[in-house]
Amino acid sequence: MGRAGAGGGGRAGGGGGRASSGGHSAGRTGGGHRVGSSGGGGRRAGSGGFGGGNFNSGSHMPRRGPGMPPPPPPGWRRGRYPRYYGGGCSTASIVLFIIIVFVILALQKFNFTTGTSSSSQNSTIAREKLDTNNAYINDCIIDELGWFDNVSKTESQLKNFWEKTGIQPYIILRDYDAALTTDSEKEQWAMNYYNENFDTENIFLFVYFAEEDTDNDVGYMAYANGYQTSSVMDSEAVEIFWNNIDKYWYTNLSTDDVVANAFNDTAGTIMHVSTTGKDILKWVLIVIAIILLGIIIINLIKQKNRRAKEKAEEDQRILNTPIHDIAKDDLENKYL
Repeated sequence: MGRAGAGGGGRAGGGGGRASSGGHSAGRTGGGHRVGSSGGGGRRAGSGGFGGGNFNSGSHMPRRGPGMPPPPPPGWRRGRYPRYYGGGCSTASIVLFIIIVFVILALQKFNFTTGTSSSSQNSTIAREKLDTNNAYINDCIIDELGWFDNVSKTESQLKNFWEKTGIQPYIILRDYDAALTTDSEKEQWAMNYYNENFDTENIFLFVYFAEEDTDNDVGYMAYANGYQTSSVMDSEAVEIFWNNIDKYWYTNLSTDDVVANAFNDTAGTIMHVSTTGKDILKWVLIVIAIILLGIIIINLIKQKNRRAKEKAEEDQRILNTPIHDIAKDDLENKYL
């Protein structure tokens, strides 16, 4: 069905891709989209696990590699090993190995939990909420198709998007218009509507253009940004919005919930810079460096204390040894 949330429908006109640039009017930004044109039903491919394969943390023991402590000598038993000093390097290797395994597991878990979404779902830009002093417009939905079950309730839910971003959402579900034959004409219609009907620049206008077979073909979607809106709803944010539309469109949710969820999820994503694998790796490397530095310092302190103790014991032995015994020992060592 063409309707949002109606489940399992086809694309309008047998497919079609996203507009590369969209319409423009007096510097205003806009563009268009077809449901699913992101590929894979709104989800991007290539979200495999860390290192390009599935990872089973319990399937095998890690192989011995560079930096790991050497195996014990043959015949080694508890209590039968030579006493040695300077074990800080071995300890550091063990700690480093444990940290590396932890990093692999952490990154693997990160990929599993976020890999199902497209890379564009990661917000990489720090955005600030618009402060326009414009009140929220409650009447922000025009439904010519009769798809919304409760317009006023959905308008109240969309206020969450406005509260987080400072952007006024405005939705139009437009009936089929035979005069609009191309995607670019539909994008231009959205731009013209903004110019002719709004006098504020903090609006994100979303227009759904129904096809002639309204219930079976998914229509084309376009947006138009106010001048101020573009600082928050930039190209990355718009891509995230389209992906959220794709994610919900063919579910069993109502049109009300599809629209509300898409806007609310978009606000939650774009207003926070997403944590990436690189961010995790950076902090892990910092922790590793701190731990290794601490181990080295502790090892140096232990060696210094050991040498000081040995010197003190030797000095004490010399002080407690009679002079004639020392001379006797020296003569024996000299002539034997």
